[in-house]
Amino acid sequence: MFAFTCTSDYAAVAETLQLPKSKLGTCVDSGASRVYCPDRAKFTNYKLIDRDITTADGRTIKAVGTGDLVIDLPNGSKRTTTTFKGAIHAPDMAFTLISISRLDKADYKTIFYKGMCTIKNPKGRTVATIPHSDGLYRVIASKPTSNGHHANIATEKMDINLAHRKFGHISHNAIRHAVSKGYITGIKLDNQSKPEFCEACAKAKSARQPFPKESETRATKYGERVHWDLWGPASVKSLNGNSYVAARIDDATRETMLYFQKAKSETINSYKRDEAYIHTQFGSHIKVVRSDQGGEFLSNEFKQYQNDRGTVRELTVHDSPPQNGTAERGMRT
Repeated sequence: MFAFTCTSDYAAVAETLQLPKSKLGTCVDSGASRVYCPDRAKFTNYKLIDRDITTADGRTIKAVGTGDLVIDLPNGSKRTTTTFKGAIHAPDMAFTLISISRLDKADYKTIFYKGMCTIKNPKGRTVATIPHSDGLYRVIASKPTSNGHHANIATEKMDINLAHRKFGHISHNAIRHAVSKGYITGIKLDNQSKPEFCEACAKAKSARQPFPKESETRATKYGERVHWDLWGPASVKSLNGNSYVAARIDDATRETMLYFQKAKSETINSYKRDEAYIHTQFGSHIKVVRSDQGGEFLSNEFKQYQNDRGTVRELTVHDSPPQNGTAERGMRT
């Protein structure tokens, strides 16, 4: 047996990338005495043999089997499935080689004209049109046959809500548009499915309304509503060993009182001192206390003390300092 040696950049690239045999492609070869293929999966009626194949440059490669070779040949926009009887399995071949001499013996006509190889069957019908590429009339590897390994693609219809989640929660209309225009391939949408409420989108894409620049419920009497906040710990302790400062700001007059503390747990004592000061000096009772949700304001002792006196707590939403803007601004000044 004799085979012409193909010299092409495709062979070198294929060897470098270590491509599987099913991906190497097919060449029309006028120097090959038989049809050769390196891919065992494309053979049927396979029989083992042990023969040598001599190439044009004098090298020898092994033929390890023979059988019927099934190849899909390009024919315009379609492909023609062709079976070559008695093809040779040669694992060391760079490409599948279609022997022109074998086509001629089977009464097939091969025409080379203007960069195109046209193969016609004995009845004159065109079965393959193979373009010229890099010095070869080369067939790009088609999709694997059922005998080989292949990757499955989705063929079942996908619900629009499932697609919405799979594609990163983009809009339903964007998915429909992308699929219909061919930007997304491999899936078929169920056009009967309707978009449903997406809780993840509602939480992740919701926008918070801006906080008002000025309160609409400002107190009119001293001590009626007070704002509390705690700052600390300081990087350096005071001479008395204090690391924290609790600030109380009156809502009506914006008067500020500061209470220095050694620990956060002393906040309840600072609150009691301030409450006594307001009651003694101004004859008022604290009705409303606004603060953040710091642990110093949410201790059981603190909550019980305020409940016993009928004081209402107004707690800000977490991560929302503007809701306690009066106290926060007071700390900055």
